[in-house]
Amino acid sequence: MAMRSDSYMERQERLRERGKVELPLNIDTKKYLYGNISFQDVFIVLPFLLLGATLSYLLFRAGHLNQQILLVTFVPAMIVTVFQLNKHPIRKNLSLLQYKVIWKLQAKHRKKSFHYAKGALPMSRKQGDTRTELGLANIANGCLESSDRKLIKVLEISSVNLSLMNELAKENVLSAYQSFINDTGEKQIQLMQVAQPINLTNYLMWFNEEVDQNTSYAKRVLKQGYSNQIERIQKSKNMVTRKRYLVISKPMTDSSKDYMKLETTANILKAKLEQMLSGYEKLDVNILENDELLKFYYACIDFDNAQAQGENIVQKTNSKLDVVVGKNTAKALVDQYKTLLNERFE
Repeated sequence: MAMRSDSYMERQERLRERGKVELPLNIDTKKYLYGNISFQDVFIVLPFLLLGATLSYLLFRAGHLNQQILLVTFVPAMIVTVFQLNKHPIRKNLSLLQYKVIWKLQAKHRKKSFHYAKGALPMSRKQGDTRTELGLANIANGCLESSDRKLIKVLEISSVNLSLMNELAKENVLSAYQSFINDTGEKQIQLMQVAQPINLTNYLMWFNEEVDQNTSYAKRVLKQGYSNQIERIQKSKNMVTRKRYLVISKPMTDSSKDYMKLETTANILKAKLEQMLSGYEKLDVNILENDELLKFYYACIDFDNAQAQGENIVQKTNSKLDVVVGKNTAKALVDQYKTLLNERFE
């Protein structure tokens, strides 16, 4: 523990000299026995060690134990130990056993289809309601209503580039941030940095219209190659922007003032954040409303589709039609109706 503490303090000191701070994005709550070996690792491996020892003892009593058989009895324990002590290359709090074996098995056997039922949430998770699975009951009044009866408010905050500041400016920003954390007065608060997808659909549609109107064959071929490049960029997961959010939550009660209390708290935090810094470093804070919350939540649970659909997420969700069609299908239907109308009135 002393070695871990010393290396942590040295790293923090190096970051402080460069005007940077390390945010605990992945908090490891495990207690460590020695080095990277935690008590959780011991508890997971221990049953397999006891199993190997029991089998060895029974074989010894039967008179069939030798070096080869002894090694075989402890093979399960050795395999589990290797999988448990090998950690994720980035998220060190995850073991190879957890994210390569257990999570893959759970993903393979998970239920893949759910239904949406209006009204109160089902009391049993066996019914498979989508709201219960996602943990989201509703989005209303600028709040996320979770399935465990919590109201959640999300504030989007602009960022400050510390790398372009001098030492005095960096110290002032970090001191102001420390004062804000100390004076927040809220227990249920979370700071998040989320990768948001960038959608180029509108630009691509405009570009395709320009290509179709051009009469030059050479320009059309050249522009088509550019269009394909836009498609590849849009499908790339690297086409993202990182946004910063502050999240607060309150238990939902039967009082009609729950939304008002949370809105008041959000406005107070917004004012404190906007007053935290001044000048060109001043932060911009936006309290997310229903449509923005919908896109934010959608991007968190289904990044690929959020990148592909963009603004259409809100339109599809708010659609009251029984059937919702995609962009290509809608275009084909419009073209078909145009053809029918032209043929009918000729």
